[in-house]
Amino acid sequence: MPERKSQHWADRIVDQILAQPRPEDHVYHIVTGITPSGRIHIGNLREVLTADVIYRILQERGKKAKLFYIADDYDPLRKVYPFLDPQNYQKFVGHPLSDIPCPCDQHPSYAEHFLEPFLASMSQLKIDLTVLRASELYKSGRYNQVIIQALEARDTIAEILFRLTGKEIDEFWSPFVPICESCGSMAETKVIGWDRERELVGYLCQQCQNQGWVPVQGHGKLTWRVDWPARWSFLNVDIEPMGKDHGSKGGSYDTGQEIVRRVFHKEPPFPIVYEWIRLEGMGDMSSSKGNVVAIEDVLKVVPADVLRYLIIKALPKQRINFDPVNQLLNVFDEVDNEQAKYRDPRSLELSLASGFVPIKVPFNHLISIVQIAGGDPARVSAILKRGGYQIPESSAKELEERCRYALNWLEHFAPAEYRFSVAESVPQSVQSLTPSQRRVLGKLSDLLSTMLSQKEEKDISAEEIHRSFYEAAQQEKDLSIKEVFQAFYTALIDKEHGPRAGWFVKTIGVEFVQKRLAEASAIEA
Repeated sequence: MPERKSQHWADRIVDQILAQPRPEDHVYHIVTGITPSGRIHIGNLREVLTADVIYRILQERGKKAKLFYIADDYDPLRKVYPFLDPQNYQKFVGHPLSDIPCPCDQHPSYAEHFLEPFLASMSQLKIDLTVLRASELYKSGRYNQVIIQALEARDTIAEILFRLTGKEIDEFWSPFVPICESCGSMAETKVIGWDRERELVGYLCQQCQNQGWVPVQGHGKLTWRVDWPARWSFLNVDIEPMGKDHGSKGGSYDTGQEIVRRVFHKEPPFPIVYEWIRLEGMGDMSSSKGNVVAIEDVLKVVPADVLRYLIIKALPKQRINFDPVNQLLNVFDEVDNEQAKYRDPRSLELSLASGFVPIKVPFNHLISIVQIAGGDPARVSAILKRGGYQIPESSAKELEERCRYALNWLEHFAPAEYRFSVAESVPQSVQSLTPSQRRVLGKLSDLLSTMLSQKEEKDISAEEIHRSFYEAAQQEKDLSIKEVFQAFYTALIDKEHGPRAGWFVKTIGVEFVQKRLAEASAIEA
């Protein structure tokens, strides 16, 4: 057995799993699943990544394992979500997601419209999934036996649901929901009979009043609280992560473990309950509400290793407040910098996906340089070298990729105060500065001119440039230092705030800034 570097939460879970007696050649089945009713977001990713980490560690320990992803594309469209056109989709409420037209007309179905980018992201994240679509499982007959078992045990299941959830079960309730042959909906169908031998179900559709008999194969599905333990039984599921709603008292796992034992005569999987990921300032992520950050969007701004690390480092029951600004930048640096204080080597080891190569440049710093350099990687490299960063030629590709991430972050997630560009000429807003602010720009210009007369530009440090702002402020007694900086940034980037002033001046050129400030000081209101 390979030696493990540290006791990660996932290592501890695998220890518990392996403590349960199994044959030496047992193949562990790990299952995860998501309903593709909207954009699949990083909140959903927590479930899949939790499963993937357990899968990786089992393989490290020399165990055989398979990682399944079940796309619940046979679930009905519950309602017309905010991102859908009611005129086009109201008529499909209650229809299986796999049977509804694609919103962009470029995919075979509504479900595939959301699954395609998700599965592409899984490939980037190096998550090796065996994908199963619920629609295909139902239509192929994989569910037939468990559907019949559930229909036979209808009263037993109803008793379990009532006892564990406290909710009254309607006398006409059935564990199977048929799809109406006439209107295609399963929203208001009721089972009125069933034939075990012929595997048929009789139904009445209260939506269109159609009545008839349909095969259980591909003409309906089990309700969620029965579907879940049913698939545990025929897929022989050993391990499954689940959100805290399913894992709570009276939740789907509570009812499922009793149903799988009493009705399907199998054992429930080992549960790994996880907390939801919240979007900073907006609450829990929800595809149906459109309150999400899609996985593919995050992968445009950070490498796969960084996104994996962000989630894998946290304990499953620890809430993650996803902040695409401060948190994401800090996590990027934690992965990039071997000396980072809170860096977790084992989480990093379990996050390997894209061949990440550290360049040891703080991402926040790079974001500023990319804007100064107009997005040109060659100019970025030159600025970094002037600033003392040693980027070997062998890392040129990584630097170019890092610049692309920075530009994408600026486009997709950056607050307004992070975005800037050096104005080509003195901005008109300089006219709105007070006379004292324009005078202090002239004094700053004089101080920079003095430095240039005494040293070569490359020998002027960011620290002495920064001190010159305070010297200038002392010469204009009625100005606060804050007002001095506001005047400076207004003259350079037409904003009141910007990158660290001393570093910024040195980066874009002391002589350039000296001339710009002189011009700005001469502007009249």
